[in-house]
Amino acid sequence: MFDKYTNNYKNYNNNFFGFWARIYDLEKYFLFPFRRKSAQFLGIKPPKKILDVATGTGALAFELAKLGHDVTGIDLSPEMLNQAIKKLSPKLKLQFQVADGTKLPFKDESFDATTISWGIHDIPYEIGIKVLKEMKRVTKKNGEIMIVDYMNSKKHRLSKIAYFLISLYESKNYKSFMAKKIESYVDEAKLKIIKETSYLGIWEFLLLKKFSGLV
Repeated sequence: MFDKYTNNYKNYNNNFFGFWARIYDLEKYFLFPFRRKSAQFLGIKPPKKILDVATGTGALAFELAKLGHDVTGIDLSPEMLNQAIKKLSPKLKLQFQVADGTKLPFKDESFDATTISWGIHDIPYEIGIKVLKEMKRVTKKNGEIMIVDYMNSKKHRLSKIAYFLISLYESKNYKSFMAKKIESYVDEAKLKIIKETSYLGIWEFLLLKKFSGLV
């Protein structure tokens, strides 16, 4: 049943991001500082082996590679990755491949860190939990897991305005994501928050670890 559910989502994902892929990288003009901030927030000394899940056009993967890390970016959308490969350079340890975040094609504890930025809000809740569990599986015991996404808050005037504007163009899963708290994803995946920050009450940066003794 879950496989049928994920297959339906894959079809939706490929249609949605296949349409947006060519213009998606225009985000660099307003989200570029946050991609760099995300890479710096991870805060691990290079060179480390990092997996960027739902990499999209590879913006965060690119920033992490520029810091000296060995980065693999994966995404369901071939169209998105066609844009991502334009960021490849002989000077960077950076590669991209089509892969499913709910079934990562990597062995347990393969990476020093795993990241997902502006990805959780695009997927149904149950799939989001599965993705985080897979990220946890392939992250080393003492490694870091980072989530960057919209902040689940509409307390401030600016965040209320942002919620309305963002909902006009985001995927159909955005509103259900905003109805929950990111802590529910973290708890379900049996992770713990070790560091967090936010910006303008709109964007949230979370650094996570595995619970001791859990894979």
